[in-house]
Amino acid sequence: MSGKRFKGKLCVYCVKRPSVTGDHVFAREFFTIGSRDRLPQAPTCDLCNNDKSKLEHYLTALLPFGGRHTEAAANLIEQVPSRLAKNLRLVRELKAARGLSWHFEQGLYRQAMTLPLDPEKTLLLFEFIGRGLAWFHWQVYLQPEQKSRALFLSKTGTKYFNGIFSMNAAARVVEDLGKGTVTYMGAQAVDLRELTLWRIQLYGGIAFTGDPAAPGEVTTEVAVVTGPKRLVDSLVQHSG
Repeated sequence: MSGKRFKGKLCVYCVKRPSVTGDHVFAREFFTIGSRDRLPQAPTCDLCNNDKSKLEHYLTALLPFGGRHTEAAANLIEQVPSRLAKNLRLVRELKAARGLSWHFEQGLYRQAMTLPLDPEKTLLLFEFIGRGLAWFHWQVYLQPEQKSRALFLSKTGTKYFNGIFSMNAAARVVEDLGKGTVTYMGAQAVDLRELTLWRIQLYGGIAFTGDPAAPGEVTTEVAVVTGPKRLVDSLVQHSG
């Protein structure tokens, strides 16, 4: 879809400034070149587009190391070296803080490399994504008293979120983009169209650890909630 079609609309991220182009809700750089069709787009202003791009540049250089999908090797080999070459500071940080850990998977304990991840940057990007998906699928703009919040789902949080997610919905969506590069499902509330719930996995289910709210736990799923601030904060608090 041409970016010209988004000019003059309201930016879906700030809901203040007019958009100048269409933003790929999931950055094209997350995907190999041959898997970039059908990517959702949303209207964005220059300022929000730049802020979101900074987060994407960081995460598209780091997250592919944890890829587990069919294109994981191709993504890592073909795209990550050039990104790291432009960010030597990140290279130094990864070398200094990388480690090894054991985790239980498919009935076996396996050893895997661990890399440091800035959780604030990660969740902030997913908050952008939640707004973008709500607009792309249901043309939802969040109002000033509404917000988007993201969280890593702990085991306890997953059970709670499952219950909320299974309630009656006005609409639901399930998507697989780029052969498992991004998978997500969303639900929209019946009585409040801005209240949306999202469950998202990147790269076949990257394993995230080190959540202070759930020490020792491993999660592969990020949840996003959009809607009224108090309701969103309550849902996130119970799901964390």
